[in-house]
Amino acid sequence: MERKPVVAGFFYPSNLQELKRVVRDFYGESFKVNGNTLIPPIGIIVPHAGYIYSGETAAKAFKKVFERGVVKRVFLLGPNHTGMGLPISIFPEGSWETPFGKVQVDGEISKYISKALNIPNDEIGHLQEHSLEVQLPFIQYVMDNNFKIIPICMMDQSNSAAKKIGQVLREIISDGDLIVASSDMNHYESHETTLKKDQKVIEKIKNMDIEGIYDTIKTYKITMCGYGPISTLLYMGFNDIEIIEHVTSGERSGDFESVVGYMSAILTSVKNIK
Repeated sequence: MERKPVVAGFFYPSNLQELKRVVRDFYGESFKVNGNTLIPPIGIIVPHAGYIYSGETAAKAFKKVFERGVVKRVFLLGPNHTGMGLPISIFPEGSWETPFGKVQVDGEISKYISKALNIPNDEIGHLQEHSLEVQLPFIQYVMDNNFKIIPICMMDQSNSAAKKIGQVLREIISDGDLIVASSDMNHYESHETTLKKDQKVIEKIKNMDIEGIYDTIKTYKITMCGYGPISTLLYMGFNDIEIIEHVTSGERSGDFESVVGYMSAILTSVKNIK
């Protein structure tokens, strides 16, 4: 099936030229793609709010990826905000569209993952979900539509679900694969409170302490929305992580009373990858 954009004109510009300008500004004048090299497997953590709030933070992670090389496949992992679809929704086949054009889904890999997890493919969980769609223009700006995607939407963000998905993905990733974990951080508290709460989770992420992530979120009532996708990324066995940026929406909007936290990071060096 063809999945049409649902948040173009809301989270990011629906006009192609305007979208190009916005993404180009995020990447900056010094940005240069390493077009002669296929990246080793790389994971990134990026936010998924409106571009005016979190686009710059997300672009800093994508920029670090493409300065290393180009991609052939992108595994998109995001939380389910809508309550639609299955606990784990893996988009089966077809294409996703943004103002940049259509990107093909790697149906063979989507079906392989579903079979490995013993779950049916499901497009319903993706139809109104924004957390994966907003990542595509950052990649299309660089790659045109010369890559394939595997969209995975997690309503079930339990530790066990993250572990299962992470183990399956670890077995199939290879050079040219980018794994994107989409998550915003703490929601709708003050700037100061959000920075403090976020930092507690970020320390656990930096230490690759997955159990600690779940315990910290529960203990301190931290309302980050994509802890499952992040944990899935960590279960894939990356050894090095760099926190690129941590900000709040207040730094963009000027409203510091009720903010959302945004963090970007890049994960590299997976051992024993084919």
